[in-house]
Amino acid sequence: MAATWEEILKLSQQFQSAQFAQATQRLSERNCIEIVSKLIAEKQLEVVHTLDGKEYITPAQISREIRDELHVHGGRVNIVDLQQVVNVDLLHIENRANDLVKSDRTVQLVLGQLIDENYLDQIAEETNDKLQESGQVKISDLCKAYDLPGDFLKQAFSIRLGKIIHGKIDQDNRGVIFTDAFVTRHRARIRGLFTAITRPTPIINLITRHGFQEHLLYSMLEELVSTGRLKGTVVGGRQDKAVFIPDIYSRTQSNWVDSFFKQNGYLEFDALSRLGIPDPVNYIKKRYKSLQLLFLKSSCVGQEIVDQVEASVDEAISSGTWVDIAPLLPSSFSVEDASMLLQQVMRSFSKQPSTLVFGDTNVVSEKFINSCTDLFSDLMHQKAEKEMKNNPVHLITEEDLKQSAFVENASSSKKDKKDERRKKAAEGTGSVKSSGGGNAREFKIKKAKKKGRKDADSDEESQTSSSNKSKHLEIPFLSPEEIEDVLRKHVRDCPEELITELADHLIRPLTKSYQEAVRSVFMSSTSTYSGASRKKTIKDLQEEVSSLYNNIRLFEKGAKHFTDETQSNIAKHMLKTFCTDITNLIFNCLAADQMMAAEDYTAITTEMRKKILSTLSEETRGPLTKLHISLNGKSLEEFVSCLDAAAEACDIMVKKGDKKKERQILFQHRQALIEQLKVTEDPALVLHLTSVLLFQFSTHCMLHAPGRCVPQIITFLSTKIPEDQHSLLVKYQGLVVKQLISQNKKIGQGDDDSVDNNLNAEESIEAIRKELQELAGSVKDLVLRPRKSSVTEE
Repeated sequence: MAATWEEILKLSQQFQSAQFAQATQRLSERNCIEIVSKLIAEKQLEVVHTLDGKEYITPAQISREIRDELHVHGGRVNIVDLQQVVNVDLLHIENRANDLVKSDRTVQLVLGQLIDENYLDQIAEETNDKLQESGQVKISDLCKAYDLPGDFLKQAFSIRLGKIIHGKIDQDNRGVIFTDAFVTRHRARIRGLFTAITRPTPIINLITRHGFQEHLLYSMLEELVSTGRLKGTVVGGRQDKAVFIPDIYSRTQSNWVDSFFKQNGYLEFDALSRLGIPDPVNYIKKRYKSLQLLFLKSSCVGQEIVDQVEASVDEAISSGTWVDIAPLLPSSFSVEDASMLLQQVMRSFSKQPSTLVFGDTNVVSEKFINSCTDLFSDLMHQKAEKEMKNNPVHLITEEDLKQSAFVENASSSKKDKKDERRKKAAEGTGSVKSSGGGNAREFKIKKAKKKGRKDADSDEESQTSSSNKSKHLEIPFLSPEEIEDVLRKHVRDCPEELITELADHLIRPLTKSYQEAVRSVFMSSTSTYSGASRKKTIKDLQEEVSSLYNNIRLFEKGAKHFTDETQSNIAKHMLKTFCTDITNLIFNCLAADQMMAAEDYTAITTEMRKKILSTLSEETRGPLTKLHISLNGKSLEEFVSCLDAAAEACDIMVKKGDKKKERQILFQHRQALIEQLKVTEDPALVLHLTSVLLFQFSTHCMLHAPGRCVPQIITFLSTKIPEDQHSLLVKYQGLVVKQLISQNKKIGQGDDDSVDNNLNAEESIEAIRKELQELAGSVKDLVLRPRKSSVTEE
């Protein structure tokens, strides 16, 4: 012991001397930092700077401090809170926390928080206490209480079920934990409540009133129903519309339905709904699978009622009368139900003599309708003869008599064509009527037209003639009221509704038959006059065809001054206007022999020409078919060739004009254009007429060109008229184009455009309009002022 103590004293002295001795070498703080940094860079030392930069800390120390803080906080700590305690960067905290989770299975990282098993055991014990107290616990409530995700809690609690938590998880709704006692108590309440129910009851009402757990109630209810403990069925699945129907109610309900159907032969859907059947249609289909039922709008009927209606309809058809099925049906049936039933019944009579259905419930045989038509036979002939006595023969035109052959098919297409047909320029229209009685026909003769003319008077005349044709399209027989009066006198025990519908059905065939009767009387009384009338009509036709033919040849001569493309456009325009007119004129003359002639031949459409072709002989049909097809071509020469062949086939002599007649036509055409130019105010029409007149002055040729060819005409005139006149035309053309563009933009503006934009557009249009008005006089003077060459030209 003495030796040992001496050694201790000796060491103490050495330590004391070492403390008081001065160091030969001493490192500064800066040198120490550099040395440590060098060791860290060479990865010989692993340390981490603290946030304040005053200390170094090793990763192992960080892990120890994290474990200590986790223990201090009761097994749950947030990583953000650890940063403030450990005083290092959050990145190092997260790295060490992840390493800790990997190395220790009792620790988990959830939503940025470290949680160990002790904490989970603790909340499991708290959950068990709540479970034993209330009988059930919802995971969603625990998520709000502990601020943890539901899936994490489900996994944690499923491991501790039967150990710490004494309960079960609902298999249908895994978000609920309950005890066996709670389930037993729940089952007893459900069993007692549903045993006492005697009428259909919505399950959602029971859940709300008695506080049942929804999923647990449905699963237990299905179990009790399937085992037979509860007598009833659940309709509607597990939804808000689910209804429990006890067997005692279903038996009573089924007995009532069977009894009612057996006695009456039908079932009303509303009546079944009032009984508590939510889907009457499917209920009937399931209950009466073997029966053949007919489902209507508001009810279904058995085969007995269908057979009864079929027998009544069959009797009406066989006896040639009519029947109303409404009295045969129950009073609760709607009109729509009766109509659907009648449609089904009528399918079985499709192969028998035709019948008609009036007023949804009335079945009328064809024999009965024919008997009603025969009631007017004598009256029809008497009225036709009286009509012919009261109206002189020469006043009845062919248009009044052609209905039976032509007007039904042509009237609609003729009306559409009339609206779409472009107005062709013309000097005027006239009419030449053939005198005498036989085959009194009326042809409208159009004289030489001027190009580009859009006369408002001609438009009004076409509208007036169209309205007059519609008025004289048919010779009326009797009004619907007069037909009803005749039917009331001869048809007994017929309801007013059926009388009215019969009159509406008969008025058209009676009128058609009356046209035939009038035609027959008319043809028998005028046959002696047909020869003289036909000669005059053919003479008029030849003159008009010759006039149009010469105009076409003169216009073709003027078109040859332009390029091929412009010539093609002018040719198409000619084919649609003058060429179509001369073709329709020839077709209309041939149609007159078939009582199919139109009052205005310009209204004849492509479909009408095809119909007329089908009635012609083989010799005439061939050339006229080629003439009809040539209208869709692009060559005037081809059309003229076909026209010559067609005229020869129809025995029409075309008188070709000489030089003297051509000069007269040129002068008349020019004067007609000048007269129109004097009165027109439309800038586009002023430009069109001036360009065409200047072309005729320069080339001594007539021109019939569409509006889109005006720029080509002005370009052609650049070498034919003085430069100042051409500049004026070009300037006026530019203003016309600007006006059209501005108007189109104004029309295309939407309702959401600003007021300023609309005002600017109005001001721009107004400025262009004023400038056009100022230049209009100068442009017209290019043609209207005295010309030195005018006398020579004439």
